[in-house]
Amino acid sequence: MIKLIASDMDGTLLDDEKNLPPNFYNVIDKLFEKKIRFAVASGRSFAALKPLFNKYLDDLTFICDNGAYIYDKGKLAYVSVIPKETVREISAFCEELGLTVLLCGKNGTWHNAKTNAQHEEIAKYYINQNNIDNICECDDDIFKIAVFEENGIEQDGYQKLSTRFGKDCTVQLSGFYWCDIMNKGITKGEALRTLQNRLGIRYEDTMAFGDFLNDKELLENAYYSFAMENSHEEIKKTANFTTGSNNDNSVMKEIEKYCF
Repeated sequence: MIKLIASDMDGTLLDDEKNLPPNFYNVIDKLFEKKIRFAVASGRSFAALKPLFNKYLDDLTFICDNGAYIYDKGKLAYVSVIPKETVREISAFCEELGLTVLLCGKNGTWHNAKTNAQHEEIAKYYINQNNIDNICECDDDIFKIAVFEENGIEQDGYQKLSTRFGKDCTVQLSGFYWCDIMNKGITKGEALRTLQNRLGIRYEDTMAFGDFLNDKELLENAYYSFAMENSHEEIKKTANFTTGSNNDNSVMKEIEKYCF
């Protein structure tokens, strides 16, 4: 029996216009009635998620910044701050490569975007953002470093970042243009496993949805793991099940099918 559901946001729960499914609130209310826990598992910061879920901030679990910041039922449950020297080193390396850097921190998000295209892409996912001249001088407590490459990051920027920092940090592809860097061991899947252990919920009673490589560990920790139709091919190999695209209300359809 399903007792815990975790869903990625962009490319999964949200459609391409960044809207929640039209029946989301009705489904969530039914889950509450059945005592089924729902967790939002996103690469986004908590500040960017709050406006979408204002009604349920005290009822849901928010796995934010790929697991580096967890807000559970109205309380901050966990934070993983990247050492400042590591933040500066990664930021400087990205600038050498000509990559756009966005630092997700306690007091906001900080970036070195220079073009309109870069600003527009950042605005899709982040609020409370600040454009600063020298990204290496940011003094906030940083949970996640997001790196953007306009022509796609998987073949070039991601490979270089993974080679340079993969031994000491978690380096994950989170989208066609985006790569995320957190402290070593920080993943959505680790956050889900911690939640499972705390609640006494088994792998067999967990459902999860995702579409990109930062969802891989999330799906590995749920028997009812679903890859979206629009998923990265590696995610389709990871998940136990597949479903329709993020534009077809597919997450809600599977929840209704298995839980009600």
